[in-house]
Amino acid sequence: MLLQPSDKLQIRYFETVFSEFEDRPLRLRHGIYMAIISGSATLETETDTYYLVSQMELSFISGCIIRCSNRSEDFRVRVFTYTFGLLTQISLPIDHIYFDYNEAHPTYIHTPDKRSQRTWHELLLWMDMAKMLFADGADIKFQEMQEKTFLQGFWMWNFGTIQERVETSKGFSNTQLIVHRFIRMVKAEAVCHHRADYYADKLNITQRYLNKIVWQHTCGRTPKQLIDTQLIAEIKENLLDTTLSITQLAYSLNFPDQSYLSRFFRRHTGMSPAQYRQQRSIYNDL
Repeated sequence: MLLQPSDKLQIRYFETVFSEFEDRPLRLRHGIYMAIISGSATLETETDTYYLVSQMELSFISGCIIRCSNRSEDFRVRVFTYTFGLLTQISLPIDHIYFDYNEAHPTYIHTPDKRSQRTWHELLLWMDMAKMLFADGADIKFQEMQEKTFLQGFWMWNFGTIQERVETSKGFSNTQLIVHRFIRMVKAEAVCHHRADYYADKLNITQRYLNKIVWQHTCGRTPKQLIDTQLIAEIKENLLDTTLSITQLAYSLNFPDQSYLSRFFRRHTGMSPAQYRQQRSIYNDL
């Protein structure tokens, strides 16, 4: 069962034979990761055709339209889907050059060798975890924390397996490398520099060009969105230190004043810094 707009969950796990996608194309509005457990089928998108076989992984980070046909009787797939909003929250600490690789190479068929088989069984363990947490009827506690922890952990594990697939240092364009540098700069300097034009100047490119290539290589996000995401993560981390006042926090993160930081934080999270600090305190006491 795919995620629906009314869902409160940001991740959903299910097992399928994709019969519902055979009669008509379906638009995927979320990221999706598939593990082909058995059988074979043909999956078509707007631009590509994939021949699905057992022990194959298939991932679409960006939305697309799919249609599945030529399914064998024993065809079976394990799937989890996730929202783009959740991906945005968890992806900033991860070098985006890996997400670029995933979008350029969405499939991988495991080979009989020991290393590839070990990775396949590890993927099934991740699917088991997704089933435990995010299948229909699962009773998940601390939902948002579980979703973020699972998806970030999964992608970190996944990108750690790329070495067995290809040489990761090859095949990246100049624009991908510029965006990679930009992401690194944001991680290091967002606490002091909140404006996108600062980073464009340091990269010796125009802000318009930075906007274009970041949009192209980060699933439709803007430089300002990435900067703000990093800032929110920094604020949340600092709010865990209850000895630090909001005024001190605003000063340390280069905001004009406490009220400016509070408005910024509320706009992105729906709560004030004080409310977030109180909520985290309750979690820690449980």
